[in-house]
Amino acid sequence: MKILYIGRKIERPTSGADQVNKRNQMLLEAIARDGVFYMAPHGNGLAAKLVFGITRKFLFRLNEELATGGYTHVFISQSLLGRTARWIKRHYPAIRIITFFHNIEVQYAEEYRKVQGLRSLPFQYAVKYWESKSVEYSDVLITLNTRDSALLHECYGKEAALTLPTSLEDRYDAQARIDHAEKGAIDYLFVGVAFFANIQGVQWFIDEVMPHVAGDLYVVGSGMDRVDFRNLTPRIHIRGYVDDLSSYYYRAKTVISPIWAGGGMKTKTAEALMYGKTIIGTTETFEGYEMDPRCMILCRSAADFIAAIDNDAARSGSENIHAREMYSRNHNTTNLKSHLERIL
Repeated sequence: MKILYIGRKIERPTSGADQVNKRNQMLLEAIARDGVFYMAPHGNGLAAKLVFGITRKFLFRLNEELATGGYTHVFISQSLLGRTARWIKRHYPAIRIITFFHNIEVQYAEEYRKVQGLRSLPFQYAVKYWESKSVEYSDVLITLNTRDSALLHECYGKEAALTLPTSLEDRYDAQARIDHAEKGAIDYLFVGVAFFANIQGVQWFIDEVMPHVAGDLYVVGSGMDRVDFRNLTPRIHIRGYVDDLSSYYYRAKTVISPIWAGGGMKTKTAEALMYGKTIIGTTETFEGYEMDPRCMILCRSAADFIAAIDNDAARSGSENIHAREMYSRNHNTTNLKSHLERIL
């Protein structure tokens, strides 16, 4: 088995999508006897953006690579690269095409349009067209959860052949937790890069919850330090990209995740479970996850968040053994290899 991976090889993840892509790459490399080779889309300008980097120049390079022979599978890293699936199926029909859906992008584009307005319509049209080509020309579709598989069927009439939930390699270190505790506790931690759903959620939490609870909020994520958040106080600490999130997780009493829009599964939910954290979040936060109220507190309003935070059980201590058990059982990468191997 020789696999061509369409997407950037991830060395240092900087987002939840990166972490899922790196997980997929690790699994593929463990499965493919003849190796995994990488090609990343590229291109600048509006035209390249509307085909998501799958330019004619990229397709020329793709043809050169596939013509070397031996490729049995192409794994497409996300569903907006449908131009690749269409081209390969037309020119190399014997190659098996697998496309991974981080979410159902047409739904995400609709949410994005509600925030950005009519100027986002070209993006929305491009998303719908190229995602539909991914569905049409791929042999295997993989989603993160059953909700996305159902939504895939609703939008395009085809279900996923496999759901491969968010997972991470286990990076928890009990001694490091003890060592980092000396730096002082963090009352509420939010982790996430600066894209609209995260920004919206953090601003909502600052406006609706922070005035009614004691303690400090730490927001950590690439680009978050450049966001013009309103109503900041000395109790709110905004950090941008950090090389190592573990110190923040080890020190956190509670992870908060007020996410109201999006799709797929939230990688940061699995990450918080891995570090043994109680998570206070929304339906979107826990989508695709098995719920355990001992470590996952579901909130639907500001009053719910306030009540959860005021509950001593939700923020007593810095480690939740039930969270660790949930991670080990359902979201440890090691346990998912056999599922992907069977589909390939």
